Amino acid sequence: MSTDHMTLRPAPHCEPQLESRAVAGEDRTQRPPLRRTDGHAGSTYRRPGGGAPAGIRRAVHGSCVTAPPQVRPNSDAGARKFAEYALRLVLEVVDRRRSVSQLRTVVDPKVLSAMRTVLSQDLAPGRSLGTATLVRVHVSAAEPEAAEIFASYQRGTQTFAVAGRIERARDSWRLVAVRLG
Repeated sequence: MSTDHMTLRPAPHCEPQLESRAVAGEDRTQRPPLRRTDGHAGSTYRRPGGGAPAGIRRAVHGSCVTAPPQVRPNSDAGARKFAEYALRLVLEVVDRRRSVSQLRTVVDPKVLSAMRTVLSQDLAPGRSLGTATLVRVHVSAAEPEAAEIFASYQRGTQTFAVAGRIERARDSWRLVAVRLG
């Protein structure tokens, strides 16, 4: 098979909706009548317009999720800058190059407690491979005042992932969730 003229398109998002979109009180008498393809009993039915019945088309169309409107945090540049700073700080604390108390200004108290647990039980992935170096940071707006962050970092020759959530608190951002992997 030749790939000279092959193009790829993204797959449609056909995950079911979280809430039901069933149409209540639908009048079934307004549907177009079915007609036979030939006049014989037991033959298949065919719709006047061809294709699937309207109910199936509605169900398929209703279950396909369209891309949600993109929500941008109030300051994309500020959110990205904070995400890089907070993740570098977290990695330095995990490497024990900084004390946990230095996270207090940028993280939520629950995250601070979780980081203390990670350090006390030595649960940081790949610490024996060397110092963690942040490679790439991505920020994806979740709400006007919050964003999901995900990044990759390296220890030696291995690459690891870190993810989290930042939220705007008054005049600055706060890291409210973090997951090292």
